[in-house]
Amino acid sequence: MTALEDKLTRYTAPSSDTEQDKQDRAERMVRKAVESWSGFDGIGIRLLPKGSYKNNTNVRADSDVDIAVIHKGFNYFNDDALRQEEKIVRRPLTGRRYEGAAFRSELEKAMKHAYGSDCDTSGSTAIEIAENGGRVKADVVPSFQHRKYYYDTMGEVRYFEGTTTRRTNGDWVVNYPEQQYDNGVEKNERGTGRRYKRMVRILKRVENDLVAAGKIEALPSYFMECLVYRVPDGRFNHGGLTPLTDDIAAVITYIWNQTKPGGSAKDWNEPNGIKPLFGPGQKWSMEEAHELALKAWQNLGLS
Repeated sequence: MTALEDKLTRYTAPSSDTEQDKQDRAERMVRKAVESWSGFDGIGIRLLPKGSYKNNTNVRADSDVDIAVIHKGFNYFNDDALRQEEKIVRRPLTGRRYEGAAFRSELEKAMKHAYGSDCDTSGSTAIEIAENGGRVKADVVPSFQHRKYYYDTMGEVRYFEGTTTRRTNGDWVVNYPEQQYDNGVEKNERGTGRRYKRMVRILKRVENDLVAAGKIEALPSYFMECLVYRVPDGRFNHGGLTPLTDDIAAVITYIWNQTKPGGSAKDWNEPNGIKPLFGPGQKWSMEEAHELALKAWQNLGLS
């Protein structure tokens, strides 16, 4: 085994058992705080773990927990793709308990009651619960059910079920965490010999190294997962003496080539298969993906 292959083997390691225990404890504590809050009596609430924690792509020492707290009382929706005569009748939400910003306000009360000074509500999207000796940091995201309507191949009206969150500046962001999870599991098991999630962890660890060395600005952890997901299955699962080295070289090469100006990455979707990876509202760009691929290649000394 080469020195690089040995390093990559270590980089594929998920959260340690101790970190996993702390992640699970953080989730349980958030769930208890929500379920015991009297302000939510009579309101349908669902907790949905998501992100790297749910998808098992966390890396050691980078193991925060993301939890969507979903108000099930009503749906927000997007019917822009429908013909006028088939658009959804827009009923006013006035009078519904905790519509819009009110839900975040009530969830902040519940988290502050449970966590006191460990609860930070200054973020634009998530309510942050600080880590301590017994739990990791938790990002609690006040969310609503969301439906994006479209026509299927037979011309019938269908919808994607997702979640939407109102940021403190009034903007709304829509995500599809359950489709992301299902598609990630399928890719990992289907054709990559369980190498997909290993490559995600490697790229996350390399990105951490590059940030620590001051060579790039930090990128969201989810971005690495998105980029590796877009790599065709055939680029994974090499054999021989250095399978991880050959896999990550193929993955980085594909990302670098497709993120050149005019490359196919401009048409990529996130792992959920619904939301465009690049464009308005995203926290990253094709240029950053291209630079990440180049710097990752150089950092690993690939040739």
